[in-house]
Amino acid sequence: MTMHRRSMIAGAATLLQAPFAFTRARAAEGKVVMASWGGGGARMWRDSFAAPFQQASGIETTVVEVPDPAAAVAAAQGRPQHNVIVAASYQAANLAQRGLVEEFTEADLPSIQHIPQQYWIRNAEGKLLGMPIYFIYYGIAFNESMAKAADFDTWNALKERKWRDQISITRPLFLAPYDLTLYAKLNGGDEANIRPGIPMLEAVAKNAISVYTSMASLQQQLSRGEVTAAPFYSGQIQMLRRAGQTDVNITLPREGGLVLSYVLSIPKGSQDRAAALSYLNACIAPEKQVSAAESGYLPLATNVTLPNALERELGMSMADVRARNWSPNWYTIATDLEQRIRLVEQILDRAR
Repeated sequence: MTMHRRSMIAGAATLLQAPFAFTRARAAEGKVVMASWGGGGARMWRDSFAAPFQQASGIETTVVEVPDPAAAVAAAQGRPQHNVIVAASYQAANLAQRGLVEEFTEADLPSIQHIPQQYWIRNAEGKLLGMPIYFIYYGIAFNESMAKAADFDTWNALKERKWRDQISITRPLFLAPYDLTLYAKLNGGDEANIRPGIPMLEAVAKNAISVYTSMASLQQQLSRGEVTAAPFYSGQIQMLRRAGQTDVNITLPREGGLVLSYVLSIPKGSQDRAAALSYLNACIAPEKQVSAAESGYLPLATNVTLPNALERELGMSMADVRARNWSPNWYTIATDLEQRIRLVEQILDRAR
């Protein structure tokens, strides 16, 4: 659904404030009950990770579809219905700061050795908050009948007046950890110093005709030509093109983009920690990672070699993808996430 600029500033609910209806499934001894977003992501988790793990380990493994796994843990208030969740890295860090997910040592997660430390999510004491599992990168998606990749050779192109009322942006809940952080980095700041990113976010917001409310809504906007371009997720465009929407593409500007990483965490207070830990370590197996990559989720582990066809589809090697995308410290971002969201709401309000 496309929204006019005047309706852009509908207040964003934080991930910790969303209501949630619990499923009947509950983690029990000898079981893994994993919470995942629904749709294609949940199917991928069942096929690529859960089923092979159950077959190899004999541990009953269920993937439960929920609106937002991190919100489910927050709403459970210490009585989680799942003993594994997949979450964006900043979400896991936010939950950890509320004491809602388990903390680990490297001995608990031996498979993490295959993942470069820049992608590990640690708290202030150096404890691990889960197993980094995969990533997508944040680039600029565009409609090829209305623009070309060269038009967005730089992130600064999103500020150009010629794109007035042709750009779509996401909600403050995601603008704060993603766009504002990236724009700060591009202008001399970083995840701890976001002030340099404010003018750029305000300029991009002035060009925005809509705030997309879901990934599906932006995909529709782009494919129908309702908007020309938007900062978006690589995996979503990869799957859209596979489905036949080849008029929509994504480009990685010359400054690079963001590594949007995801982590498997164990909610504090959940049952059967041993089974859950076994699942976390098993999910790093190369064959599982390749299977996930076929659905657009790129491996963080360096012991994974993608088929040549997948790298051709990406348009670059995995080494190039990693080198050209920055992975910020998500724990730093999560420390004052709600304040950052309020700041973004104020920025969008000024841009109306």
